[in-house]
Amino acid sequence: MHQIIRKYIKIGSRRIYVQVMGNGPAIALLHPSPHSSDMLLPLASRLADKYTVICIDTPGYGRSDGLESPPKSLSAYTILLHKLFKKMDISQLALYGSATGAQIAIRYALENEDMVSHIFLDNAAHFEDDLRDKILESYFPDLTPSKDGNHLRVLWDIVSNLQVYFPWCFKIKKYYLNRPQLPLEVMHAIVVDFLKAGKHYYYAYKAAFKHEKAMYVQQLKVETNIFKWEGSIVLPYINQLISHDFPHNVKVISIQKDNAARMNAMVDHINEKSIEISDYKMSSTLGIELIEKENIDQIIELPEIKGDGSYLIKAWHLLYEQNENATPEEIQQLLIDGYTT
Repeated sequence: MHQIIRKYIKIGSRRIYVQVMGNGPAIALLHPSPHSSDMLLPLASRLADKYTVICIDTPGYGRSDGLESPPKSLSAYTILLHKLFKKMDISQLALYGSATGAQIAIRYALENEDMVSHIFLDNAAHFEDDLRDKILESYFPDLTPSKDGNHLRVLWDIVSNLQVYFPWCFKIKKYYLNRPQLPLEVMHAIVVDFLKAGKHYYYAYKAAFKHEKAMYVQQLKVETNIFKWEGSIVLPYINQLISHDFPHNVKVISIQKDNAARMNAMVDHINEKSIEISDYKMSSTLGIELIEKENIDQIIELPEIKGDGSYLIKAWHLLYEQNENATPEEIQQLLIDGYTT
């Protein structure tokens, strides 16, 4: 088991949260939206024998501070990432990204070709313009915290349909995934990730959808592996991506549906490239502050998790009864704290 170093790194006025483990060449892991680097720790632990693995909370997600203004493109994220890597004294690294993280990896490699040795794209897709426009119109409902908690009903509708339809907002046979419902604890974890991202949860999410175009992959000059995982909810759109012609540096790796086989295949392909990158060691003298977990007193016992999402509304109103002068944003933070401590 590798030790995990958990730190904030300050870039200008923003703090970016990183989790680092292992030794060897640097590889950064970039997560899907609206999740956090926690989602990538199982993969990181498998790569840490060969790499110094840097798991990053995308700005505005997990524990990282949000952007100072709405992003016009994914470059709002890649600029911050570049400053982060420079502050960490990284001269070259590999990138792994899934979904939103894959699009950020593509954009970063296009803008900083000399910094990147390889990129590994998981759940990377291509959408035709008409479908993309429909997704952008319907996929991102308003989740601004409201005093009555009704935004939680909208959130539960999203989460309960994420693995039933893709896109989740098109609840018709054409988009039905024919797969079992997610375990309740997984659904709850996704809810919490949305809540942590807050009302701007869609910032990187939407920018990534706008970027899901084969032409950007075709422009890559760095060595690129596209993982075609047969179990992906976006498999039809991965297939649309790989139906395009790519330069010789872009290769498709087919991975069977089984989750364990998927992890093994990705680890094997990523690890075999580690010998091509110089070793990296993170300095202990950087202006980095260690995270100290706060002890939060539980004011009230929140309702147990239930399958219809009603527990969220009950918890919301219980917290309001205890904190009647709080703002909806403050109640949302109490809700997050109550279900994560």
